Amino acid sequence: MTLTLLSFLGTTLMQLVLLNRYFFALLGSSQQRRRRIIIHYFLSGTTIYLSSVSFFPVLITGLLSISSAFIISWCYTSRIESKVIFSVLYVILGFIAETLSYVFITQAQLTPSDVDLSSQQTRLLILLFSSLIFFLFIMLIKLFKRQRDYKLNKWYYLVLGLINIVSLLILNTLFFHAQENIMYIFSVFGILLINITIIFLFDQLIESFQMKDELQRLHKQTDYQNASYQKISNSFQTTKRIIHDTNKHFVYIRACIQIGEQEKALEHITKTLQVMGNSYLSIATGNLVIDALLNNAISISKERNIQIKYQVSIDTLDTIDSYDLCIVIGNILDNAIEAAQLLITPEERFISIRIFTHNHMLTIQIVNSYEIKNKFKKNKEFHGIGLLNVRQITEKYGGHITTTAGQTFETIVVIPIL
Repeated sequence: MTLTLLSFLGTTLMQLVLLNRYFFALLGSSQQRRRRIIIHYFLSGTTIYLSSVSFFPVLITGLLSISSAFIISWCYTSRIESKVIFSVLYVILGFIAETLSYVFITQAQLTPSDVDLSSQQTRLLILLFSSLIFFLFIMLIKLFKRQRDYKLNKWYYLVLGLINIVSLLILNTLFFHAQENIMYIFSVFGILLINITIIFLFDQLIESFQMKDELQRLHKQTDYQNASYQKISNSFQTTKRIIHDTNKHFVYIRACIQIGEQEKALEHITKTLQVMGNSYLSIATGNLVIDALLNNAISISKERNIQIKYQVSIDTLDTIDSYDLCIVIGNILDNAIEAAQLLITPEERFISIRIFTHNHMLTIQIVNSYEIKNKFKKNKEFHGIGLLNVRQITEKYGGHITTTAGQTFETIVVIPIL
């Protein structure tokens, strides 16, 4: 009896190893602290052990298996919808592995008598073989899974969840007819193929939406740069016209002074300086991404009656890819403009921008007004994706992002410049 319980403990440890490899193949390395990971694995292992040594009804056993997988999934960085889908999928693959194990044991006659599922020895043998089969499933998943994570529409998750539930129901029904017709094994392989295909399609769906989002960002960056080029072109044309007419301006100003019309002369000088000032871009740092995005933000803010202040002082940013820089600054500015424009009173709308480099660090600090009552935006999912993209880019360069919501909304991004 003691030996059997120890054997079940060994299979429990094997199941935990399989869970670890399964979620690693799907979601990558765990980012949680070691203490938290140990707690999760202890809770999951306890659940698996109780499920193994006890003979609960099929429904309870399935729920315990889903719970054990779901507990382990919290050790990994992923959306809760993905965790639920993959936890249920783990149970489906486990059910298939146990079914194949049962068929193998039956056909190979590895037990001295008829297979008795109520026997702990038989149950232990099935767990051992199913663990080996499940390991093969993990190796198959690793061949095409790219460990992507992305926020999809809830309907996609609902459809995937329904497919998982239907798969479990079919497998449960097939299992009870296993002894009547051994050909049911082909149906089991069909369910396996469907669910492996789901993982592949789920990964492809995420890649498709990620590429679509990146394409939108590229289009937006192109629009910003085109707007910047147009403004620069207009600036050069205006400056060229002013230079061409400089002689005429001086002649007129001299005539005004000669006849004592100093006020007219001053008025004309002021007007000329204003035209010259308007012909230049507000920001011209030499960095095309920053110039295009900030000048575009200034132009939009003026159109929407948003007060905007800016302070830019940067060195060379060659180590930061222009595409990445566009994602970071573009997303933060877009969110700030949209939040500020929602305020009813124009006097309350403002954006403060500080971008500077110091001690090999690029710091982007943007403070904007926002309607405190309306913290949740209508298109919050899109903005959630935007901030997630900003976080991914900053972490890619070893930086970090912090957001603070009080009387104003503040976003600070710090990126090392190596």
